[in-house]
Order: sequence, then C-alpha cells, then structure tokens
Amino acid sequence: MFYFIPAWYQKQRPWYHTTELWFRTYERMTFDDTVNHYKIFEKAGEETCLLILNYQPQLRYTLHKQDMVGAVVWSLFDDIQNVHEQTMTPINFKHLKWPQGIRFVYSPFAIVAKQGQETYAVIHFAENGNLFYIETYSEKKTDKIYYFDDRGFLSSLIYYSDGVAQYQDYLNKNGVWQIRESLQGEFKISVNPDADQDFDQTEYRSWEKLIDERLRKFKVRNVTNRDIFISAADPQHNNLVLNVFVQNKKGFSFFGNRYQWQTSRDLIPLFLQADLLIVDTQEQEKKLRHALIGAGFTKLLGKLSRISPFDTRLRLGHSQTVKELKIYFFIDTISEQELRTYLPAILDMMEENSAIHLELVNFRQDYDLKGLETYLKNLIWQNYTVEAFLKVADDGSENHIDESTKTKFSRLAINRYTNENQVITTLDTTRLVIDLGENPDLYTQIASISAGIPQINRVQTDYIDHMKNGWILSDGDDLRHPIHYYFDGLTNWNQSLVYAIEKMSDYTSGRILTQWKSVLNLGEG
Repeated sequence: MFYFIPAWYQKQRPWYHTTELWFRTYERMTFDDTVNHYKIFEKAGEETCLLILNYQPQLRYTLHKQDMVGAVVWSLFDDIQNVHEQTMTPINFKHLKWPQGIRFVYSPFAIVAKQGQETYAVIHFAENGNLFYIETYSEKKTDKIYYFDDRGFLSSLIYYSDGVAQYQDYLNKNGVWQIRESLQGEFKISVNPDADQDFDQTEYRSWEKLIDERLRKFKVRNVTNRDIFISAADPQHNNLVLNVFVQNKKGFSFFGNRYQWQTSRDLIPLFLQADLLIVDTQEQEKKLRHALIGAGFTKLLGKLSRISPFDTRLRLGHSQTVKELKIYFFIDTISEQELRTYLPAILDMMEENSAIHLELVNFRQDYDLKGLETYLKNLIWQNYTVEAFLKVADDGSENHIDESTKTKFSRLAINRYTNENQVITTLDTTRLVIDLGENPDLYTQIASISAGIPQINRVQTDYIDHMKNGWILSDGDDLRHPIHYYFDGLTNWNQSLVYAIEKMSDYTSGRILTQWKSVLNLGEG
C-alpha cells in the first residue's frame, strides 16, 4: 500500500478546514503534487490511500474538483468522530428544525433567516452549493456556528459567549460530541467520557499529541512494514510522519514554494530519517542539494531525486491542419520588463506574416493584464500598421481606425487560464510554445510535449533538447531565429513532433512509477 499525505492546511488554525465560501472562491490554476502522485500510482493499479490529517467537512467536493472521486481515504477527523460513510448527501436547509415564524430572505451572498425584524441566522454555502455552515445570533451577536459535512450531517458546533467563540464540539453522526476544542484561554482538547472511540487520555494539550495517538492506532490496525508513505514536505506534519511510521519507507515531496525553510538545520530530522527527498524542478534540486551540503550531510545526497509530478498523455495537437501559426507565450515566469524586450521581435514577424497569431498566457491572479493590454495597444499605435493588429471593437469590421476608435486585438490575445482544460484546448491549435523564464513552468512543458509542440526556452531542462523538440535561446540570440526555424516550412516542426513523441515515453505514468520504485529500491512486483 502507498499512503499519500497532502499539505492542505491554513495558517490561522493549522488543523482546521480550508473550505471557502462560494463567493470567496476564485478560479485559478493550481497544481498539487500529492494529487498528481496519487493519480500516477492509482492509474497503474497500485493500492493507494490518502491520509487527511486536518478537519475537512467538505472533503468529498475537494476530491471531486481534483478528479479524485472514489479515492480511498483515511481521515483523522472521521476516525475521531467515528464516521464511516463516503457518499455525498445534500442537505436542504429548509428541512432543518427552525423556530415558528421563520422566513428566509435571499441575498446575493447568503440566505438570511428572519424572525420578525431580527436576524435569527445566516445560512452559508460552499463553492458547489452545498450547505456549509449556519451562523445563529442572539441579541445581534453570534451565538453558535453549525458546520455541516458534505455527506449530509452536522459535523461540528462552535459555541459563543457575548459574541466571542469559546469552544468547538466535533460530533458523531448522531450529534453527540466526541472531542471539545477550547478556543479561549489555555488550549486543550477534552474527550467526552461517552465518546465512541477509545482515547488514551481524557485531555490533550495540543492537536499534535492527539494526532500522534490516532496515527499510532491507525498504524496498528492497518499498516504493515512493507507499506510506503509519500508525504508532501510540510513542517506541520513532517515530525508526526517521521516519528509514527519509523519502520516504513518514507518519501517527502518538495513542490513549488510550499516549504520555506530558514536554514539547513530546519531540515535535519528530514534529512536523517527520510528515505527519499523528491523535488520537481532543477532549481528545487539545487536548493535542497545546497541545504544538504550546508548541514554537513553530503553522504545523504543519494536520497535526493528529481521526479516529475506530471505525466504525459498522448494528445497530439492539430496545428499543422490550420493556416494560422499560433504562438503560445507563457508570461508568468518573466518580469514585465523582460516581456517588453521580447515582444517587438514577435510583433515585427506578425506584421511581415499575417498568418502568425500570438497568445500571451498567464496563470497568476495578481498579473495586471489590463495594463499589459494598454501597453500593447500603445506599442502598436506607435510602431506598427494598426490595422494588422487591431479591429473596431463593436462590429469587428475593417473600418478605418483612429486613436478615438474603440478597438480590440485581431491576431493577439491575452488570456488568464484557471484550469488545465483551457491550456489543453489552446495547445491543440498551437504551433510553438515560448517560456523564457529562468524556471520554466513545469506543467506547460509537460503539456507541450504531450501535444507534440516545440518549445523555446532560455535554460536547459530535462524536457527540451536543443533543435530537436525545441530551442534553447542563448543570451543575445534573436528570438526571431527560432521562430523562423519552426515556422518556415514544416520540416523542422515535423522532426520536432517525432522527437517529442519519443520524449513523451520518458514521462508516462508507467515510466514515472518505475522511477519511484527504483529510488525506493522496490522491485516491479
């Protein structure tokens, strides 16, 4: 069995849920190493299980969003609350017990339960429309908050005094509290003497003490010494995993910017006790290698491996069947100033060749795309034939354009993508991908290989071989050169496609799984 431990935590209450109210959720491109690792192993038919260590009453919907419906899950709070059901069951808030005379007022963000002119409760919903929590009031101050599980029952209840949260009860399906977390004064977790589960103590002074106990009980009941734990590297749970599963092989995944260690010393327990330290990029590998050497653990460098969290899936594009020569330029990895230095070369080529189209692609929510649009339009007005790039915004006609005309791009696009399907759809008709960052976006690289599209980068990576399935742009090189290389005829582009298909085999889920088993010293059986 392979157990996967994600790091789906928040900062204020570290072991609490991360669910957002529906109107506070933002569509954004997010990747999670645990999700991708789990899918790779599960797809290969390996026995897999997610270990969820924080309170997640809306977990089923979280898994649904990640395309992980049906994933095998052990949840710490399900264990504590003695809950075994996995099926989602919607709750109709109107079917709950309400005082006589309650009427419901619908606002843009929530439903308000009114008793006369007073607000009795506010009903809140999660992103999928599930009932999330109900906040009741007494004398215009919060009195209680009822949290609901997406499987159709009341999960926990926060009690207030004079508008201040005092404690939170975590309930079984019958509404009986199992543990009580203090929210004021000295922290403690109290156990109900009539709790469904056996607890070693009647009171705990930290969540970590309780989690350690429940993990050890889980281990006795379910874990063999052959089982392997693959954990997102996170200081919140690293020591728990290391201390409880001593006899088991353990791998820790360093992904993106999640783990911000201050000094190499912070990582010593992990260096010593982990069997495997997994990184996703060359830059991450360099940082961790430096940390190992800095801590005096040069002999442990063998524990460090770089394995892609993304697998290739053959979905070759159809760009060679359309007349447009579309460039997909990923802009999140370079500065705004760098982008401005590269754009003129592409615009020059677009003015010369009307078949070339440019799409500037962004994932980041904080990028000023409106400012970029304004800059581009000004650049075009000052330096290019305006009609080659802009058209009248209202009817799309080719009428005369002057500076007072409201315009939109004709062969340019600026798009913020929030999910993988948008990327895949765009790549289907893309002829060339450009990412000129010092750390090219890993997902973009893998998705481009899957579509058979050549890529222009500034740095050498595992995924691009110069003049085979892409171009490594040296300092001082003219960006127009590699674009001409792949756009002037199909010979070079077709050779790149063939090489990309060969390269794709290195990053199939089966090959990545073999890599994992190799570094974990496991046989193929």
